[in-house]
Amino acid sequence: MKILITGASGFIGRYLSAYAADRGHEVVGTYLSEADLATRTPKHPRIRWVPLDLRRDAEVRALVETTRADAVFHLGAQAFAQKAWSDPLDTFDTNVSGTIRLYEALRATPPLNGVLLTASASAYGAPPSLPVGEDAPFNPTNPYGVSKACQELLSTQYAANFGLRIVRARLFGTTGPGKTGDALNDFARQVAALERAGKPAELRVGRLDKRRDISDIRDSVAALWTVFERGVPEQAVNVGAGQSYSIRSLVDELVRLSRVPISVVQDAALLRPTDEPDNRADIGRLRSLGYAPRIPIETTVRDALDYWRGEPDPSPRAPARVG
Repeated sequence: MKILITGASGFIGRYLSAYAADRGHEVVGTYLSEADLATRTPKHPRIRWVPLDLRRDAEVRALVETTRADAVFHLGAQAFAQKAWSDPLDTFDTNVSGTIRLYEALRATPPLNGVLLTASASAYGAPPSLPVGEDAPFNPTNPYGVSKACQELLSTQYAANFGLRIVRARLFGTTGPGKTGDALNDFARQVAALERAGKPAELRVGRLDKRRDISDIRDSVAALWTVFERGVPEQAVNVGAGQSYSIRSLVDELVRLSRVPISVVQDAALLRPTDEPDNRADIGRLRSLGYAPRIPIETTVRDALDYWRGEPDPSPRAPARVG
């Protein structure tokens, strides 16, 4: 099967591309910039890397027409909530208009096995009750969440009106070795950098009382594949762990694993304007498709820290959009 993965140079895309290629599929993966391509993209004979900017209609149409994929995984997005606050127009051009451009191109050459949209639990916002089921109303608390809700509405419209098979995997927190821009890896990078200094130091954090449903990326990729194979356009499927963890528990585990003494200090600059206190997923629908999480959170924390310990420069750097 030939698979087109938009945003393949991003965190989830890198793992998904390798997962598909390892199973014998031919993968066409997109990237936004040469810098994305040069860092951490999997080198695999079954993966072909091509540039794509979802804001450019001609690029999107040309790629779809020349690739003629059997399946499409749509991951390409401006995926960072903080950047969405500072530049909502660019976020919507990439996430919402970019999705329209892709679906319009796919109408002309529909993929035989369909499309998977990586949707987001950010569309739920602050839910009225927990765990959050797929029928909970959308009430996003930031521009990124609004853009992801729009992607889903577009997906159901294109599936109903144009006969495209578009299934939706609604991702809760996904993390693991090598991610940038999330709490666990931001803290792990700090700890790795402090260990390099070799003396007691401070770990700067935002709010630690928040709770998040967090899955290991290796579990999440298996779940995405399950939804692609067995999901239906009429029903979004939550992809998560089915339980939530406090940010404090992640920090405590990193401090326990640290090779130098660390004190934890709250930094007001790391606080978001609005943020839901908890977002635990109901994954009953995902389990009914045959999926179950495998990797414990302690393993994820340890592997993330070990990853940044192995980086030449673990100092935090700004996140980038994935094409």
